[in-house]
Amino acid sequence: MSWRSRLRRLAAAPRPGLAVLGQSWRCDRSGTAQVVLIALVVGILPAGQVKITAAFATALLSAADGSHAQVRSILFYLVVLAMLTLGSQLLTLLQSRAMQRCQSRLSAHLSGEIISRASLFTLPQVEDPTVQDSLQRAVREVAFRPGMMFAQLVQAVTPVVTFGSVGAILWTLDFRVALLAMVAPFPTVVAQILQGRRGHALEHGRSEERRRLNYWQHLASQPNSMKEVLAFRLAPVVLANHQRLMAKIVGADLRLANRNFGLAVPMVILTAVLTISAQATAILIGSDTHHVAALLAVIQAIGMLQSSMQQLFGAVSGMYVNQLYLRNVNEFLAIEQAPVAQGELTFPQDIGGGIEFREVSFSYPGSGRRALDNVSFTLKPGQVTAIVGLNGAGKSTLGKLLGRLYEPTEGSILVDGVPLTDFRLDSLRDRVSYVFQNYVEYQLSVGENISFGIVHEADQRVERVEAAAREVAMHEHITSLPQGYRTQAGKLFTGGVEFSGGQWQRLAIARSTVRSASVRVMDEPTAALDTITEAELLDTLTAASAGRISLLIAHRFSSVLRADRVLVFDRGRLVEDGDHQELMNLGGLYAQMYEAQTAGYEPAVRAGMGAR
Repeated sequence: MSWRSRLRRLAAAPRPGLAVLGQSWRCDRSGTAQVVLIALVVGILPAGQVKITAAFATALLSAADGSHAQVRSILFYLVVLAMLTLGSQLLTLLQSRAMQRCQSRLSAHLSGEIISRASLFTLPQVEDPTVQDSLQRAVREVAFRPGMMFAQLVQAVTPVVTFGSVGAILWTLDFRVALLAMVAPFPTVVAQILQGRRGHALEHGRSEERRRLNYWQHLASQPNSMKEVLAFRLAPVVLANHQRLMAKIVGADLRLANRNFGLAVPMVILTAVLTISAQATAILIGSDTHHVAALLAVIQAIGMLQSSMQQLFGAVSGMYVNQLYLRNVNEFLAIEQAPVAQGELTFPQDIGGGIEFREVSFSYPGSGRRALDNVSFTLKPGQVTAIVGLNGAGKSTLGKLLGRLYEPTEGSILVDGVPLTDFRLDSLRDRVSYVFQNYVEYQLSVGENISFGIVHEADQRVERVEAAAREVAMHEHITSLPQGYRTQAGKLFTGGVEFSGGQWQRLAIARSTVRSASVRVMDEPTAALDTITEAELLDTLTAASAGRISLLIAHRFSSVLRADRVLVFDRGRLVEDGDHQELMNLGGLYAQMYEAQTAGYEPAVRAGMGAR
């Protein structure tokens, strides 16, 4: 990149800062105005100090020559200098307080924007590693980069005012000294800018490594993973991978530090030479004119001018570096939501004809294989339809298509003859209820683990939450906890109570059944339950399916046997359709799976009964 291009980028560095200033103004007008106003006032004070110092030196020399009339002037100038110094410090404290308030509100505002933007993405977008990297970078930077950018923009205001006012005074005394003093900080600033660019390029290129490092740290610190780490003695493997990644990251950091050091040394020397030249020129001029008071003013002005220039260039170079990192936030916020077609119809509370899958196919982004291949069938209300098949047959994908978490690659899904895309998306999502195979264990209150199912419903009575807990046989256990439904679930936060895998799964089921849904999708809903609890819950779920469409995705045939109809999938294709007895008579894949699962169970049961 040419120096001209670099200078243009440096000149453009304040633009993101001005954008951040506008966002801060919208978040906190009074605080932002206070910060900027104080910066202007503090910037003009050094010029007053230079003038008062010159007058003070003149009065002091006059008093040394025997002029007793200057004593009062000396005391006056001392008081004024003290007031200027004290005023500057007090204003800086006030500015710091207002700055912290603005930065906190700005960070909260932008963090909310990131969460809001992420919530608009489709599930394939969220699962995209590129989007994940962008999200992780944005989350990492938004906590402090916007606040730093805002602070540096304000910090640039003060030296600009100081530079203008003090520079004007110094220029009237001698323009050569002024030029040397202004140029002196420039080499150091150039070094800071180049170092910032290198640091940004390094961090941007290793987002994947950072995520992998965080993953190994997660394995070594979370209870859910630590049980396997301990049981399988994986600690050496986790530690080795963590150390390998850390060595790679630390090595790159050290190489960057060495390169930056090699760049900084000559720049610092050049800055020192220019500074000494400015001071030497001022001393020579003062010696020629024998004007000691003016010499003192010049020396002080040189120091202030260089200090303001260093602050200004430091703030600008800091803004330049931070705007590189701030791009991570802006790039994420600029990711467009994948277009999702939707109509204006309200999804029906009662489905009459059913939901038809018509020649539906689906492929995951970047995959050449079809997870579902030309599938056609109809789900009838009042029926529990089980979906079975080998791993990778497309069962879970089918359930996600119903709630439009995924969109069919080909074909269409119709509800009572109306395409699914003709309904409002929020209305559809409110009427389709899920129990996911990988359900979320919300580290919140027990009540919230259930009531999250009805956050968008008008009726959010506690009685509904308690009724759902009773349906999954959790109410008595919850009421026995120290704070009942307000008890913290999980051990992530202080005072939390841990649940077993089966209890967490029952909370997930309650979160689904509490909803006023037209369609229920249950993906392995009883995988973590004992057989007695499973039977009771299946009775509850079956009773709750009256008039609704219920889709049961399961591997355990104890669950499948409760279904009215079974759809058998193999490699994304629907290969069998019927009830249990019909499919057993067919002798196909379903019969093979059933016999393989029950082969050792039924003889053992018969042997046990015979022993009695």
